[in-house]
Amino acid sequence: MANTKAPQEKYTCTLSPALQKKAETELNEKSAWRDRDIQALRDMINARPDLNARTDDGFLLRFLRARKFDYDRAFKLLENYYHVRANTPEIFENFLPSAITHVLEKAIVTVLPGKDKEGRKLIIFRPGKWDPAAWPIYDNARTLILSMEKIIEDEETQVNGMMVIMEAAGVTANHAYHIGPRYASTMTNIIQEAFPARIKGMHFVNESAVVDGIFAIIRPFLKEKLKQRIRMHGTEYGTLHELTGTEVLPTELGGDGGPLEQMAQEWKEKLQSFEDTMVQSNKFGVVKMGELGKSTVGDATMAGMVGSFRKLNTD
Repeated sequence: MANTKAPQEKYTCTLSPALQKKAETELNEKSAWRDRDIQALRDMINARPDLNARTDDGFLLRFLRARKFDYDRAFKLLENYYHVRANTPEIFENFLPSAITHVLEKAIVTVLPGKDKEGRKLIIFRPGKWDPAAWPIYDNARTLILSMEKIIEDEETQVNGMMVIMEAAGVTANHAYHIGPRYASTMTNIIQEAFPARIKGMHFVNESAVVDGIFAIIRPFLKEKLKQRIRMHGTEYGTLHELTGTEVLPTELGGDGGPLEQMAQEWKEKLQSFEDTMVQSNKFGVVKMGELGKSTVGDATMAGMVGSFRKLNTD
């Protein structure tokens, strides 16, 4: 596993003054306390020899922002982030862009260039383009989460959040057959409890009665907040435009951004350039029991734990 004791790169804020104000108002982020908050979370990680996590400033900030700078909740999110990777090999084994080229080529998952009128990144997911006989459904999940990994690097997206647009044309009973409770539970758990992002909405377009059945499977696993952020638009794109604007939406959804196939090709190339980053990121994770004695993070467990509590009890 990678060495979490490597020198840390100092964080430099790239947020505009307006977004810094938004982060303070909505996320409890204060520039004067940021270094202290990052170090507090790092101390909590270093107190856990079974967790070999990335501890660079920018990475830790994702978790603090996603949980409004509550140290305990941010640490729990980070812990979940690594545990779900250890316990869900169907998604996280070979968790690399090179492993999902076939999904990208079918334009099943596309992150649109630019941001919507509220500064959010938009992900178009088209499950109807998937042939269930060609590859398992978890390849689609891997592609979605890898795409989220890429866009959450942008700290504007960490503040403004992201939305998923489910373009459901072509979804059949054959697709629905592969979405059982286990898959629904796995995906909702990752999105709600194990990924450092603000999910600002899930919007369905061109949905059919089959999609209603799929949603009935997924709904019991959703928290109330996310349930309230789900909206069915049918073929009425105007209600979607009211929320996102039309500038970045593809032509197929009544937008001004151009053909979706072109956007999908651009996203494929961008995600493929993320390969080396993910190779390095995948070196971190939960330390197996037999490797605990080799861990580089557990030599000063109690000292780190004491430091963590001191941080948590100030101000």
